[in-house]
Amino acid sequence: MPGVRQHSDSPSAAELAARGAAADAAQQKGSDDVHLPAKATAATVAELPSIYFEMGKGKLSALVTLTAAASYAMAVPVGAPIMWDMLAITSGGTMLAAMSASAFNQIVERENDKLMTRTARRPLVTGKISPEHGYTVASLAGVGGVTLLALQINPVTAALGAANIALYTCVYTPMKQKTMWNTWVGAVVGAIPPMMGWAAVTGNVGVGALVMGGVLFSWQMPHFLSLAYMMRNDYKAGGYVMMPGEAGSPELARATLASMRHCIYLEMLCAATPFLGMADTMFVAEATVLNGGFLYLAYQFHAHGASGNQGKTNAAARKLFLGSLLYLPLLLGFMVFHRCGSTGKIPAHPGATAGEPCTYLAASNMVSEKDSSGKSC
Repeated sequence: MPGVRQHSDSPSAAELAARGAAADAAQQKGSDDVHLPAKATAATVAELPSIYFEMGKGKLSALVTLTAAASYAMAVPVGAPIMWDMLAITSGGTMLAAMSASAFNQIVERENDKLMTRTARRPLVTGKISPEHGYTVASLAGVGGVTLLALQINPVTAALGAANIALYTCVYTPMKQKTMWNTWVGAVVGAIPPMMGWAAVTGNVGVGALVMGGVLFSWQMPHFLSLAYMMRNDYKAGGYVMMPGEAGSPELARATLASMRHCIYLEMLCAATPFLGMADTMFVAEATVLNGGFLYLAYQFHAHGASGNQGKTNAAARKLFLGSLLYLPLLLGFMVFHRCGSTGKIPAHPGATAGEPCTYLAASNMVSEKDSSGKSC
């Protein structure tokens, strides 16, 4: 979006350090002005699994893994076997890579997290585990996930997993304190896992992978911008620069228009799938209903934001955010159900003997799947 100006009040590292010191001092004095819990005792062995799950943002990482699994299924032509063991390995490697990136993020941002109500109880903030412990766990998860993908799936999928960790940790995380464009970089990070699922089957990043990644990229814009508006005060306290401003502000108008625009992009991507041999026309009909509802929620967010009514804008943002959580699994489910040839026609792939041919973006070259003789299909 050309011409969007960056926030100029982003705190410096020194200011953040000062805030952190003030927060610690206030906590020691028992001040109610800083919403920080008392320092926790070190975690017991029994507590470590739940702490690792929290560090890796387990629920979010599971959603990320779902997108990779759906894309894997999309890349398998109907009539060809889905190798469930390979799907499980792809999902496991993706989950480990996603959790590694999230853990590194929490390590880097632990001083900022002290200043936010939403994150003040994270294990690294409260002292349940040390940063060194966190680095070890994050590194093991990252190396383990990427190695698993490299040895059991293919190098392309592994490279995408490594890129996901690096982009999230080294680019997106520091950008959050400097420019609102971090949202767009974060959306690229979220678009990589479905590309990993596609590459796990095909061994390449083709048009299909880009379409699946594009769906996730555009979905994240209304999803995150509505969340960023609801959490705007917390983000500001933590020193993060996010696009949404207050109701009635030009910054919020830009964010709400971006949300609407990406809902339209989602419809365009879905409408293209039959022409690309990815899904049938019934999927487009179902997706249009979903995209229409999503766009309506985004429009309500825009309209109430433009009116300056804080209460109605908050309510509209919440509806859009919750709607996005329902939208994604429904869209992916419809897409997989109606993937090319799902009406019973067998797509053209090695060994096909009946049905209409289905040009499937070279997905029939399933380098990760093996026939009964152990040779690649």
